[in-house]
Amino acid sequence: MDTALTPLQRAYLLGRSELLPLGGVAMHDFREFRGHIEFSVIKARLTRLVQQYDALRTHIDESSLVQHVSDAIILNLDEIDFTGIPRSEAYQKIDEMRQAYSHKIHDLSRSPWHIWVIKLAEPENEDNDLVTTVVFVSFDALILDGSAISLILFKLFEEGENEQKRSRPTGNIAHLLQPPSVSKKQSDTEYWSEKLKEYPGPPALPWKKPPESIKSSRYRREKVTIPSVTLNHLSKIASSYGLFQNTILSTIILEIMSFWTQDSRLCIGVPVAIPTQKTQFSNESSFVAVCFKRDQAPFLERTTAFQNDIFASLEHLDFSGVDINRLIFNQYQTGLALPVVLTNGLSWKTLPASGDVSFYDGLTQTPQVAMDIRLSLDQDKNLVLSIDYAEKALEQNIVQDILQTITQAIALICRQEKLAVDFSEVIDYHHYKDNGNDSDFICSNFLARIADNLLTGKLKKSAIICGEQQITYSELGECVQKIVNNLNRCGMRKGSVVAICLPRSPEHVMVTIACALLGIIWVPIDVNSPPERLDYLLTNCHSDLIVNTGQFNRDKTITLETLLTSVSENVLLPLETLSSLSHCIEPAYYLYTSGTTGKPKCVVLNNKATSNVIGQTLNKWEVKQDDVFISVTPLHHDMSVFDLFASLTVGATLVIPEPHAEKDAIHWNRLISKHKVSIWCSVPAILEMLIACQKGGSLSSLRLIAQGGDYIKPALIKEIRATYPDTRLFSLGGPTETTIWSIWHEITSADVSLIPYGKPLPATQYFICNDINEHCPAFVTGRIYTTGVNLALGYLEDGLVVQKDFVTITSPEGEQLRAFRTGDQGYYRKDGTIIFASRVNGYIKIRGIRVSLPDIESELCKHPQINNIIVVDYPNEQNGDATLGAMYTTLNGQEIPASELRDYSHRLLPVSHIPTRFAHIQAFPLSANGKTDRHQIRAFFTQPKPDNLADKQSVISESQRVNNSAEDECYQSILSIYLHTIGAQPLTGLNEDSEFLALGLRPSHLKEIARCLTEKFDVILTPQLLVKCRNARQVSSLLSQSI
Repeated sequence: MDTALTPLQRAYLLGRSELLPLGGVAMHDFREFRGHIEFSVIKARLTRLVQQYDALRTHIDESSLVQHVSDAIILNLDEIDFTGIPRSEAYQKIDEMRQAYSHKIHDLSRSPWHIWVIKLAEPENEDNDLVTTVVFVSFDALILDGSAISLILFKLFEEGENEQKRSRPTGNIAHLLQPPSVSKKQSDTEYWSEKLKEYPGPPALPWKKPPESIKSSRYRREKVTIPSVTLNHLSKIASSYGLFQNTILSTIILEIMSFWTQDSRLCIGVPVAIPTQKTQFSNESSFVAVCFKRDQAPFLERTTAFQNDIFASLEHLDFSGVDINRLIFNQYQTGLALPVVLTNGLSWKTLPASGDVSFYDGLTQTPQVAMDIRLSLDQDKNLVLSIDYAEKALEQNIVQDILQTITQAIALICRQEKLAVDFSEVIDYHHYKDNGNDSDFICSNFLARIADNLLTGKLKKSAIICGEQQITYSELGECVQKIVNNLNRCGMRKGSVVAICLPRSPEHVMVTIACALLGIIWVPIDVNSPPERLDYLLTNCHSDLIVNTGQFNRDKTITLETLLTSVSENVLLPLETLSSLSHCIEPAYYLYTSGTTGKPKCVVLNNKATSNVIGQTLNKWEVKQDDVFISVTPLHHDMSVFDLFASLTVGATLVIPEPHAEKDAIHWNRLISKHKVSIWCSVPAILEMLIACQKGGSLSSLRLIAQGGDYIKPALIKEIRATYPDTRLFSLGGPTETTIWSIWHEITSADVSLIPYGKPLPATQYFICNDINEHCPAFVTGRIYTTGVNLALGYLEDGLVVQKDFVTITSPEGEQLRAFRTGDQGYYRKDGTIIFASRVNGYIKIRGIRVSLPDIESELCKHPQINNIIVVDYPNEQNGDATLGAMYTTLNGQEIPASELRDYSHRLLPVSHIPTRFAHIQAFPLSANGKTDRHQIRAFFTQPKPDNLADKQSVISESQRVNNSAEDECYQSILSIYLHTIGAQPLTGLNEDSEFLALGLRPSHLKEIARCLTEKFDVILTPQLLVKCRNARQVSSLLSQSI
């Protein structure tokens, strides 16, 4: 007789397909036993079991979704004889068989189970391994649950007279056996609907990739064994608090696992057995959902709450596990509802220690489950704690670390004989091993060395090259001395504040050095700032003097011309004083950095931190006098501090592009080739432009390229490696608040798909903490905190130093440390290397699901036509809910149909992670510091959705252009530049659609046109981008996308 499959059986069948994430597997229980038993004995016992239990004769009809019990006694039993080959060879074959059979998907034309009996040659006399029989057992949970499988295997491997009836709950369970009433079903539905309102999403474990994006995976088991004496001791302690053995073990597991989550929260599935009085075995299981959060409450309180939660859930089983899964999926649109489960097999039947065979190992797979934590007992009543996990979802060493830490947590409770314990004591923080301390500080004496190079006349070489101007060290020293003298005449002393409002130039460098040598606080100001912003920059820093070229009508200003006038008496600069000043911790200079709200933050920095960065870097990079630097970073940006001070400290040469070419990557290439520049340091976007314009090995003089401050593309590294294999490459990192850079990594050939953030500089410490300020284990993403000599003194707000985001944290050793709470997230590898994960706002919630924007970008970047992509969140114009938008560039410059991108996204990402809108652009907007400007990208998506391409370009232009001219004026400016460069005369009827080729445009004109457009519109354009523009309208569109 056919009977309908249960909802759980139908779910297992669906999991065999790859329609849902982590599919392509059966709900499979594989176990391996070893010992001494004859095949004939197993065959006889199995025959009786097949006759006795319907489950072993049950057939599943996948097409009709029904099952029936066959009368035929069919043994799915094979004998494999390896007695004729050496035992070592036999074990190799057994290993290969295990790989196949442990992931078996049974043919449903037969009852879905199978047993293989493998015979080995007799052991040699000196062989300690006495096993002669290996038994593989494979069951699909379509017919039997784990408890029933254990009972059948007990009957299979033990003599008939020792067989026992299946253990079932006793007492009055008649009410549980009745069909659920409508009111009970409704009550249970309401219970779970209310309980899951606070569903936190799938556990935020350190997944290799989001489990929702994994179609199918092989599984692996890691396990630890805890001696029975320890288990009994723990159970006795738990009992004294009124807790069950299962409760204390489960809560310890969840407690420790929560350290491996980003938010200390877990929502897991817990399989439960449905009470029954049936004499036949079957799959009588379901599962419940349990939410756990490690908070400030005592561990005992959380443990008791967990126990009560389980009991309450068991009273509401009429709303099945399949119902729970469906509820979560429908409400939260998550691809996987409960990818982590905790299976308690402590009550399952185990073989006796004196039996013919003993359990050796096993493996389970469950569709849509990435991690199954399993509790069981071995034949000696030791606790076996195993984790079966999807190999594509988790790294093996992470699973091993979790298991070892759980073991140590159990031991900690047993040692202290109480539940009031601090579990952070058992977390391994060895990944902090490369954190330095104050004794690692290097005082580079940079100010004394600069003064010695400039003022003694011993260096007979160029200090600065700018265009045709070559300034020797002696000439630079004379100018610096004049500025020192005149600053002193103006009453500027140590601690005075001088704002430097000059364009990038040798004179800017002179004023900066002069201020630094006098101990004057120098403040580089972006002279291209809008008037309102410029006024804020100058007012906030409370400057005592403003150095400018005469363009300001403000009080307390002085021109360069005045500063460079000769004075009869020089101010002395003793080297001893400058040595002391080089490691002074008083304010030395202010740098404005863009805040998250757009309002600049004024960071107060000191010489000691600067000296450490300069000294450590000069040593690491082996910088010498014959090195040549190039200054391409704006002088109000922290990376420029190194270019300036490091080059002059060692007596090297600094090349400064002329004002008209400071954004011209082609010109940079010429400068590098002409002056044999050896060291390059910039943000990645600027380096990418340099590489895009290089030709014929024009950068071969660069022995070292360093980049930092933004995402480093592995593709760019690959391109540099291919062309310049001997060039040393460095990744640099750390916010301005941690002085220039505070973390680095030398990029090697092993860094292919991901460029590490790196390790802290000496005398610097990096800590990674979760939302409740606990230190994260290795591989767990958290917020980055930085401590050490590198720290800035704080922020300057209206002339006062404040400590916002400078906090006190506790080290794992219990030491109180002043730290900067960065806006970055990352994780440590076990080797002490940090991997950058995202900005703090890189994680957002979409319909209640935690979404990582960098993870989405990483997946979508795999599209063969996409060059780069930025994903941002923005409010939905209808309801204000967070929505995703993706702006991208392509390799061929052509737009990809949105439908194609959505189809591609569906193959890689869960629904919650798929952008609602896609926008193609030729070049990402950049901030003043050369970084991709996510604020402008977000502003584009907050505009109403364009109906056509023309509208789209208009929106992009509106969101990106500041103070843009009228459209026709823009066209005229473009045409004027083209006509002037081509040498053509204006024609009657010339307009924005006139073809440039008809006017005489040649490829050789594009370099000059790119330079003129860059200067006119304050954008960064390359000739390669202009090749595709046939008229002024297309150039205007390109400009609107590039500003």
